[in-house]
Amino acid sequence: MNYTKSLPQRGIIPLFLMIFLVHVVMAQKIPKHNDVVALTGNADKNVQLLNNYLDALLAGNLPVARSYLAAEFKEYGPSASDSLTLDQVMKNWETANRQRTEESITDRQSLSIKAKSGPAKGEWVMGWGTYHWKENGKMIHLPFQITARVDKDKIQQAFMYYDRASVQNKLGYLSIPPNVDPDAYMIRKVIEAETAAWLNNDGEEMGTYWADLPYAAHTVTDEEGKAYIITASEIGQLVSRLSTQKPNKPGTTFKNTNYNIRPNGNAAWVSFEQTFSYPDGRTVANLENRYLEKIDGEWKITHMTSIPKR
Repeated sequence: MNYTKSLPQRGIIPLFLMIFLVHVVMAQKIPKHNDVVALTGNADKNVQLLNNYLDALLAGNLPVARSYLAAEFKEYGPSASDSLTLDQVMKNWETANRQRTEESITDRQSLSIKAKSGPAKGEWVMGWGTYHWKENGKMIHLPFQITARVDKDKIQQAFMYYDRASVQNKLGYLSIPPNVDPDAYMIRKVIEAETAAWLNNDGEEMGTYWADLPYAAHTVTDEEGKAYIITASEIGQLVSRLSTQKPNKPGTTFKNTNYNIRPNGNAAWVSFEQTFSYPDGRTVANLENRYLEKIDGEWKITHMTSIPKR
């Protein structure tokens, strides 16, 4: 009796089809770089066009900057969903030029190519470097890259890439998560920044989170159960000594949990647990309360209560 099993008939066609497809894919010619992209004889002119446009923007000469762009110009980036018309780009730079000074570009590099076919067919110019400016008393240094399509001596479209979040952070802006109360978010940031400044022995920084009010105070209960109050003047003295005395050892960390934040107009009550971890392995947990007031639009700590958690 012959026990040899043959391949089922229904499996033969898919097998042949697979072999055929592999053969076709392998036979296809993979385009090489020089098949789709070439250097252009207009390279110098395209690079000069892009540099003139950028220089006009930095100089605040927006009519001249506009003259380098096609009427249907659009700018894309830095995120995939961002796009601006010509008028919107000019309006943004009008605002930027009012807020910024000492604008310049360094480490400027450029390249111009021609795409031979496909949706990107045409002449392109790319530029990259570092954009510098001063805003709100801070110098900002922003690496960027721009890729622009050129036709008939005009920039038709441009793709601008840079790290927008880094600029916002340097200027002091915060990105608040969706569905989060802005006041509660800022209150928590103030509380944690104040503790971090204390652990870093940075009295100047720590003082910025406290309200300069005569009734500001810190109520403390120590490990032995003794309670006492640090008055506003004593807090000021403590802050002024912090940077020189440096009572906190490097490596100490903290973690706040179980927040209960209750903003009410220009005042807020907060409770939470705070755990310190020391370099020697010890941990100390406290039950903490904060009373804050919003002064000139900023939340400031007015009263602090610390009780050891047992």
